[in-house]
Amino acid sequence: MDIVYLDQNKWIELARVQAGKVTSGPIADLYTQLHVAVESGQVLFPLSASHILETSKRHDPTSRSHLADTQAKLSRGYVYRSRTGRLEIEVRTTLHRLFGTDPPKLSQHWAIAHGFWQAFEPMDELIASSAEVQRIMRTNAFIDPADLYVDYMKNQDDVRRRAAHSKLVAGTVDLVGRIEARRARLTGESVNLRRRAYAVQLFMDHQDTFIRILNSLGHSLEQLKALGERAVRALVEDVPTLNVEAEMAARLESKTGSIETNDVFDMQSFYTAIPYSSRVVAEKASISRALQAKLDARYQVALSRSLDDLLGAYSC
Repeated sequence: MDIVYLDQNKWIELARVQAGKVTSGPIADLYTQLHVAVESGQVLFPLSASHILETSKRHDPTSRSHLADTQAKLSRGYVYRSRTGRLEIEVRTTLHRLFGTDPPKLSQHWAIAHGFWQAFEPMDELIASSAEVQRIMRTNAFIDPADLYVDYMKNQDDVRRRAAHSKLVAGTVDLVGRIEARRARLTGESVNLRRRAYAVQLFMDHQDTFIRILNSLGHSLEQLKALGERAVRALVEDVPTLNVEAEMAARLESKTGSIETNDVFDMQSFYTAIPYSSRVVAEKASISRALQAKLDARYQVALSRSLDDLLGAYSC
């Protein structure tokens, strides 16, 4: 089964068919093809945390409803796991390899989870408390996750929804400010130097996680360092989520012009989707950055700029 990531704007294009605004032409044909392909198990279109947040913040309830219905039908309630949950597995797998031990066997699509709440750290069953995992299992047993997603998007308390997104916007604006400050410090530097600087920052930011997982495997940071500089770098370069983030961030920060909040969401989406998808369909700028970094070759993922590339891809 293929796993395909769609940028939010691509979801919006498809939702125009769901809303009856587009009734014929390539996108209408594609909409029907994708529904059939999902039902037959050929392909799945999981959502990311960014999708959920961006859909939730739409103030018009009618457009939010059409978008949620479209996403629910093609995702079937599946999502990419939380960043923290993915990192837990990725770092453990990397450390097992570095120390020559066998990592736990994982299912092919272990990074895809059922239930939109699992896109967020507190409710990702890979890292959630046992009580939370039990609650997730009970919920899934009684309510289809796709239906629950639609219900959530249609019936949120509007005051709480707006307040939550105001806080999210403020946090994202603050993050953009920190990115711009880093850009200013590295003005005129190459993409490669920016990538290495960002990788060092990622290592420092996640050092407590690395040490915790090392200790749980019976090793120490000193033992890792004794394996050499390449072993230390592997905790960013060989950990897919962190590697894609470093590659995308370096290219984003080297671009001319100001960075927008949407650029941050795009970067988050790419380090979520690229390592765990068969295809990523997104906007031209982000796809170009990923191609420049050769992430398509490294992670064996097709990168597309248009939904047209899916036409006929899953015809029976």
